Amino acid sequence: MTSAALRRERLRELIVGLDEPLDALVVSDLVNVRYLTGFTGSNAALLIATDAADDRISTDGRYLTQVAAQSGDVELI
Repeated sequence: MTSAALRRERLRELIVGLDEPLDALVVSDLVNVRYLTGFTGSNAALLIATDAADDRISTDGRYLTQVAAQSGDVELI
């Protein structure tokens, strides 16, 4: 498991462990997207779901190759 995947898992534990748990969390600040995925592009948003298999990253067409290389463990939408 990559360090970014471990970071996402720790975040997932936090959002599930809240008094009122979240179904998902959208991360749009690029510094945080990079920290949680390794993606270094200038446009992205990340969905952290309660199930890791449902995590998604979204970016524009300029970064399709880059996001696949840097964040291949998160599904691209």
